[in-house]
Formats: sequence, structure tokens, C-alpha cells
Amino acid sequence: MIEVSTRDVPELHVVTEERSVDQAALEAWLPGAMARVHQAGTEAGGVLGTSALPFVQRTGDDQSVFVVLYEGNPNEGPTSVEVCAPIADRAAAARTIPAHREAFVRVTKEQALTGQLGGVYEAVEKWISDQGLEVTAAPRETYWTDFGAAAPGDVVFDISFPCTGRG
Repeated sequence: MIEVSTRDVPELHVVTEERSVDQAALEAWLPGAMARVHQAGTEAGGVLGTSALPFVQRTGDDQSVFVVLYEGNPNEGPTSVEVCAPIADRAAAARTIPAHREAFVRVTKEQALTGQLGGVYEAVEKWISDQGLEVTAAPRETYWTDFGAAAPGDVVFDISFPCTGRG
């Protein structure tokens, strides 16, 4: 059973890298893109971490946050994917992600590695529809821990969809 929750996300000022990729290219590109965006964020005054972004709802050691936006499904062919790192300095940001409400699900490393993400995306979309809400922007993954160092059962990121209403 997948548990869907909702949260309010504040406006985020971000540095970004964008590319059109299919699933195989995404898996090869994403780690390097995150590293480059993190470097750009560091040069722009620092990437915001979990302690500065309470909507992520994470405790423990402060970890950098990344938001990956999908304008389509890379399993179906090349689609635009944007890796974003939130920073404090609005003037140094490449763009701003508007404040929004989103429905989200926590994902374990095992789910990500065993091909279960498609079902998670579908479950969140169905939940939104079942609540009488509407998706208002591209789905995203919000990363807030070291994926490589995580154990299979560790929760490592969220899959979310911006949506209307309170849910």
C-alpha cells in the first residue's frame, strides 16, 4: 500500500541543468548533473539543505536537497529533465520554482533500483484524481540524502506532483 501525503512547498530559487534524455541516458547523466548543479549552487553561496527546507520533513544530519523535474516519461523516449538545487540568493538563481501544494510519496532505494517507480508515479496520480484534485505542473523527485550510501530499505527521495486543493 502506497501512502500519499500532501505538503506546501515554498518558492524555491534554484540553479539548474537541463537535458532531453531517455531512461538509459537519464541513469548515466543524473549523478553527474547533480554534482555539477551542486557545484554551481556552492559557487552561488551554497545549496540549501534539509535544515533550511522544513517542507522536506527530514531530521538528522543536514543534507543537500535536489529537485528533479520531469516533463514526460523517460521510459517512453527522450524527455526534458531538469536537475535543480535550491539556493538562498535569489539574484544568483537560474530560475524560481513557484510555491505550490503537492501530493507526494516517500521512496526507498530498493523501489528505485527494482523498477517500481512507474507504479509509484501512477499511484500518486490516481490518488490526486480520487481526491478530486488536478495536477498543475510536471512531476518531480525531491532528493534529500546520499542515494549511493543508503541501504536498500532506506527512504531516499520523494515522488510528487504539484496539485490544486487541500487533499
